[in-house]
Amino acid sequence: MKLLAAALAVFASAVIAQPRQNFIVAQKDSFFLRVVIPERDTIRTQAARQRISASTLPSAQAFLNGKQARVYPSGAFAGLVAVPLDTSLHRILVVSTTGDSLWKDFVVIRPRPLQSSPREPVVIESVMMEPSQDLWLGKDDILEVRFKGSPGYEASFDIDGVESGIPMRELPPNEAGGLEGIYIGRYVVKEDDESRDAPITFRLRKSFWSSERATSRGTVSILPRELPRVAEVRGRRPFLNVGLGEDRLGGAKLGYISPGVHVRVNGKVGRQYRVQLSESLNGWLPDDFATLLPPETPLPRSLVSSLSAAGTATTDVVTVSLAQRLPYVSEQSVNPPAIVVDIFGATSNTNWITHHLSAQGIKSVTWDQVSTEQYRLTIALNHPDHWGYDIGYNGGSALRITINRPPEVRPDSLLAGLRIAVDAGHGGDNQGALGATALREMDITLATAQHLQRLLEAKGARVVMTRTGNEGPGMLDRWERALAGNAQILVSIHCNSIGMNADPEAVKGTSTYYRHIGFQPLAQIMYEKMLQLGLAQFGVIGSFNFTLNAPTQFPNVLVETAFISNPEDEMKLMDDEFRRKMAEKIVEGLELFVKSTVR
Repeated sequence: MKLLAAALAVFASAVIAQPRQNFIVAQKDSFFLRVVIPERDTIRTQAARQRISASTLPSAQAFLNGKQARVYPSGAFAGLVAVPLDTSLHRILVVSTTGDSLWKDFVVIRPRPLQSSPREPVVIESVMMEPSQDLWLGKDDILEVRFKGSPGYEASFDIDGVESGIPMRELPPNEAGGLEGIYIGRYVVKEDDESRDAPITFRLRKSFWSSERATSRGTVSILPRELPRVAEVRGRRPFLNVGLGEDRLGGAKLGYISPGVHVRVNGKVGRQYRVQLSESLNGWLPDDFATLLPPETPLPRSLVSSLSAAGTATTDVVTVSLAQRLPYVSEQSVNPPAIVVDIFGATSNTNWITHHLSAQGIKSVTWDQVSTEQYRLTIALNHPDHWGYDIGYNGGSALRITINRPPEVRPDSLLAGLRIAVDAGHGGDNQGALGATALREMDITLATAQHLQRLLEAKGARVVMTRTGNEGPGMLDRWERALAGNAQILVSIHCNSIGMNADPEAVKGTSTYYRHIGFQPLAQIMYEKMLQLGLAQFGVIGSFNFTLNAPTQFPNVLVETAFISNPEDEMKLMDDEFRRKMAEKIVEGLELFVKSTVR
């Protein structure tokens, strides 16, 4: 605490707070120290090192905990400091050519790693205790529980109203991250079990007469007579997750589905319903996207009767006849190009497929009963590349897959008439990542997008801007603006940045991102064009769970232009002429993509 007080005293006497808690220490209005990262004077971390990003006069010298750091021509300097366990004080120091010095001190608190609980006194800790979320379970589901406590005792758990004294096993340290006293137990739900909102009671037996007890935060509802239940999908752009895992982009998604679809709920963990899609596949539906229907609601299922394929001037439409709205997932395949749609709860009664001559972009439509109530539709394309498709229910229960044909283009002006959505990342309250000089990602992306807009319009393209100023539309707003503008391609522009514990000088370069395999060619072409600017390679990243990589309606690519966290890349991003050149390369990439895909 004395160390923390000393750090705060230095901070209070020397630092002027700036927006977002970036710190500037100034002297005589000319010599300065601006600290961008860390953003606060006291931070907590589990990592053994902490990133520093700051700036000063280009002529000054900079030191991180006494070790000299390179000051770039922009005045930026960056690096890492080692973080010991417990509480440590760190100093960022700059020295001018006249010998004046400015500094910023900050405190890092790094807790010690989790330790084994003491054998005496006997304890059951809340850390690592499972279930930590409320659960719904049905017949044959496996309930797995665990807790951390004093090692070497006999452990058990009770499910209130169901069963008591269920034995638990203490894991050996090599199965528990080196810790002693990690106990696990399992229970298989029986058909006659029933409970509602029952907590799990854990016991560590101290002696024949006494035990230490603790109760889980999460509760268990065992509902074999009520599950499965039917839920109706609702909301804006509802989706199914693959599992319960999450990162900063959310959980991996099976896909987006239409409101009004009925799904079969056979369990729940926390805020996500477990949805049974087939005998071997479950999805997870956030409960914000679901309304439970009365228990007697029939389970969603339908025979699939006829299929038809017809066309308009620019699209082809495959219609699937169903009795009700069923859940579905879709994917693209290449070599040969096709769209594959799995419809769950569906059983074939398909005795004819009508293929109209107007469906010029479709080679064939075939079906397969993959498993019980899992019907697979395969739409083989006549054109070699994917230009997007939309799938959903339009008012009734017939499922419609609307497939875009490649656009007609002029050989002398490949982009003329094309509708291209340009997305400038971040905006409004979300300024994005910051460079060491406090350069804002939202400003760089907008400036680059505006260059791109002018260049595209000069080529005759019709541009849909998802952001035109400092406003910050949400991700779904951007997606829907592109759809409302009938965009045929979408390019989202961002600046990359590393985390708080990586080396900002070591990581730099450009990268492109896609979600659907059919749109990989656009990402690959765009990446190769960006590399012509002399930027380092960071790669082409697929299966990326970014909202604007999710649309299937048009080819799309996320361009992470360069690392704003890297001082060298940041200097390039500062240069408006370089931003214009990046926009030129994006235009060249779009032209090459169109030329290579349109026959």
